[in-house]
Amino acid sequence: MYSSITNYEAYEPYISSYTMNIHYNKHYKKYLDNLNKLLSKYDYEYSKEELVKNISIFPISERDDILFNLGGVLNHELFFNNLGYGKMSENFKNKIIEDFNSIDNFKEEFIKQANLLVGSGYTFLVLNKENNLEIINVANQDTPISYGLIPIMNLDLWEHAYYLDYQNDRKAYINNFFSIVDFNKVSNLYEEIQKNL
Repeated sequence: MYSSITNYEAYEPYISSYTMNIHYNKHYKKYLDNLNKLLSKYDYEYSKEELVKNISIFPISERDDILFNLGGVLNHELFFNNLGYGKMSENFKNKIIEDFNSIDNFKEEFIKQANLLVGSGYTFLVLNKENNLEIINVANQDTPISYGLIPIMNLDLWEHAYYLDYQNDRKAYINNFFSIVDFNKVSNLYEEIQKNL
């Protein structure tokens, strides 16, 4: 699913190249380095997503650190994968309309939920256990996977994602998010998940 960021200017003026460079090379890569270090002494055959569900294979004393950094990697990778300028597939568009009544209602609800998040975390579009789309907030580096939900799209609301560009105007950052969502990638992820259900 995930590919690395090589063009930090691609999301200007909504997110500056300076912010993207720091976000990717400092914050995300720190979570990845920490996770790799924590996992290096263990043998396992799980994907990152499966590790969340099988955290009990690790000693209880290390689970919190592993989950925090694992969430940091998964959440950042989904966020970076969301970015771009592609359009929704008809199939995904129809699902959005089915679950939110309209594209506009979906965007309004996503923005509303993002503005309700207190502190650091993410706003997610997820598939729930009934295979319906819903919008949720999670704190810090928690992941919806822990709750049996499948992440489809997210917005990073940690200060490092926006503060250099927006300072304390988080609302403007949230409102600009839909200008740089690659709904082609989001649609592809949704459709890939549907094939594997």
